[in-house]
Amino acid sequence: MDEQQPDDAIDSDLVKAIIGILESTNSPAIQRSREVIAHRLAISGDIAPSRIPPPRNITEIGGYINLLTEYEQEEQRSRMLAAALGIAGPRVNLPQPGVFPPLSFAVREQVRPEGPAQATLPLSFSMRSDFIGAFDQALATVAESGAALPVLSPLRVLPALGSALPGANAQLDLIGRSLLLAPTAALGDPASDALSFSRRAAEGGFMVLARVFNEAAPDAAAIAAEDWISWACTATECEEVETNDARLEVTPILNAAGWYQPEVPDNPTTSTAPGNWNRWINVTGLVPGQTTLGEELHALYAGDQILASSLRDALELVWDGSAFT
Repeated sequence: MDEQQPDDAIDSDLVKAIIGILESTNSPAIQRSREVIAHRLAISGDIAPSRIPPPRNITEIGGYINLLTEYEQEEQRSRMLAAALGIAGPRVNLPQPGVFPPLSFAVREQVRPEGPAQATLPLSFSMRSDFIGAFDQALATVAESGAALPVLSPLRVLPALGSALPGANAQLDLIGRSLLLAPTAALGDPASDALSFSRRAAEGGFMVLARVFNEAAPDAAAIAAEDWISWACTATECEEVETNDARLEVTPILNAAGWYQPEVPDNPTTSTAPGNWNRWINVTGLVPGQTTLGEELHALYAGDQILASSLRDALELVWDGSAFT
């Protein structure tokens, strides 16, 4: 009668058989199985040895628990216990490889009015696909009024694994929730710039305006010329310049599309310190205390992109009403 194989030998033979199947076929299903197995090994298996030495007594474990409890690191506390006991830790909410995001960044052609700044205005811009419909309507409203709203797309490259986590503004840039009006579209010559940071000469505070340059537009005649005071800047100073022309208030149009200025804009001081008049954000759908950064990233980026980024360690950050913390 054959001697029964020990359990570890049976497990080893089973693993070899599974590996043989995975290596012998290259169908899409097998490729997907390889990705899933590698993913699960990366997040669930005891691949890297623990830097926590095996505990000698319950007091040592209690010290670790008390330290992480004091700093409210509940997830790290669970991982520490798993590492100390030599078992797989809790599953991490990482994206599944091979799963494509439901959203994308839609590209639109830019309207570039004639003037000294025309050469600096981007030829196109991009925006989240779930925001672009409302923004298209906003652009149509501006165009029908005979004006333009040049946009500069922010940089959206996920930081490499091991690099520092991006700050609050950069996080919003990456998930497509920031809008930058082209900075060179204003603060140069208010008489020819497409945009301006202006106030009415009689009263009121400074606001973002779009100059009406196309008088043949359907609604251009409905916008009367007014006396405006606008900022014009050089590399060394800024000054207030008076003009009398037709300008369109941008704020209500962008607000209707979901875009708001996160704070009252500062007055510019020089052309290299123009203030924050051109930054807007869209927080529609973000629920304080519930929406996570991981949910937003999963909606826009493929799993392998997130796994290769330092943001894989920030997926559990929660929106608090002003930032992911």
